[in-house]
Amino acid sequence: MFRRLLLAGATVALTAPAVAAGSGNPFLERLVGGLDRREKSFACFSRQYDDAHLAAHPEQKVAYMKMLVKAYYNEAFPPSAPGSYAYQVSLAFRLKDRPETLTQVAECGGRKDSRIRGAYCAGPGDKGAHLTLDGKDAIVIAIRGGADLWAPGPIDQRHDTVKNPFGSDDKAFRLMRAGLKECEDLAFDADKPLRAREPR
Repeated sequence: MFRRLLLAGATVALTAPAVAAGSGNPFLERLVGGLDRREKSFACFSRQYDDAHLAAHPEQKVAYMKMLVKAYYNEAFPPSAPGSYAYQVSLAFRLKDRPETLTQVAECGGRKDSRIRGAYCAGPGDKGAHLTLDGKDAIVIAIRGGADLWAPGPIDQRHDTVKNPFGSDDKAFRLMRAGLKECEDLAFDADKPLRAREPR
């Protein structure tokens, strides 16, 4: 079973972008607001479910969720080969029946459906997860097969695994674009402070 789940990002270039429409991944470009070969890009999405929503979905355990996306350019080897963009998603969940915040990280892309409509992400659940943009400012995260999460701990150290704590109604989550400050605690220290781009 995989130990990883989803993530990606957004950046500010001081001069003209090093890459534009030719990135080969328009979904990722829209997700993070633009790509640059020289810098990482970040985006943050979150949602606090209100009491009315949770009352209407009693089998949903997730009360709050956020996602940090980090995108970066991978140089190819040998250098004469074309490079490509990769991205990672970091997730945080607060559940109704647990006091701590649980987290997970996953690698996305690398499949055909990552080019236009969305992304498949390798995760700790047997069936992985899928990301789909809903307009410019919302993203739908489908985790149909459940997932294992990590208990709290330093971001750069191994955590204890929490075996699939989701409820039967925790299958898809619609998150809204948020300021990067909300997701900064999900980033590695080397990536801080997170720099934003305006979504296209």
